[in-house]
Amino acid sequence: MGKSVRELAVAVGRGGTSGIGVAAFENGGFILDGGHKFKDKGAFSPSSASHVPPGPVLFRRNFPDWSIVLAIPEGKGAHDAEEVDIFKRYCPIPLAEVQEISHVILMQMLPALVEEDLETFGKAINHIQTVGFKKREVGLQSQTVLDIMNYMRDNGASGSGISSFGPVVYGIVGSVEEGKRLQQETQRMLDESLGGRVLLTKGRNRGADISGGPD
Repeated sequence: MGKSVRELAVAVGRGGTSGIGVAAFENGGFILDGGHKFKDKGAFSPSSASHVPPGPVLFRRNFPDWSIVLAIPEGKGAHDAEEVDIFKRYCPIPLAEVQEISHVILMQMLPALVEEDLETFGKAINHIQTVGFKKREVGLQSQTVLDIMNYMRDNGASGSGISSFGPVVYGIVGSVEEGKRLQQETQRMLDESLGGRVLLTKGRNRGADISGGPD
C-alpha cells in the first residue's frame, strides 16, 4: 500500500513549519492550519530545520473564481541558514500581533472567502502584510518588490502581498480583463528593474497531478 501525502511529507522532512504546503499539494484550495504545539516542535524554525509532522488542517474551501496576478522577479527568497537565522531573530512574535492576525483571519478573511466578498478579502490580505511574521518577511524585500506590491494595490488589485519570504508578489483582481492590464503594467516594471515574469492565473482547487515519466 502506498503512503499518504502526509506520511510522505514526514519522510522527506516537509511541513515542519506549516501544514499548508502539504495540504495544498494533496487537495488544493484555500487552507488554514493550526500550526504546531511548541512543546512538540521545541524551537521556532523553518521546515528545513524542523522534524515534526505538518500542522493540522482546520479549514479548507475552494478558492473563488478570482484572477491572480503573480509577479516572479529574478532572484530567490531567504533559505537554508539565512532562513533559520530569521526565525531565531524574530520569533516568538509578540502575543498582541498574533491576536491581531488571528482576528483578521477569523473575523474578516474567512467570512469574506465564504461570501466571495473580494473587497473585504483584499483588505484582509493587505492588513496581514503589516503584522506578525509576515511583517518581518515584507521588511526583508527590496524596494522594487515593495513598489510592485503597492502598485498592484493602487491599480486594480483588491489585495496584494508577498509570498512567503518573497520575492514573489501576488495581487487579486475581480476579472480577467483587470488582471491582463495589471499583468502588462507589472511586467513593464520588472523589465525596467529586476527582470522576471508576470503570470495571470487563478486559485487551484485540486491537488497536484502526478504522472509517470516516459517508459
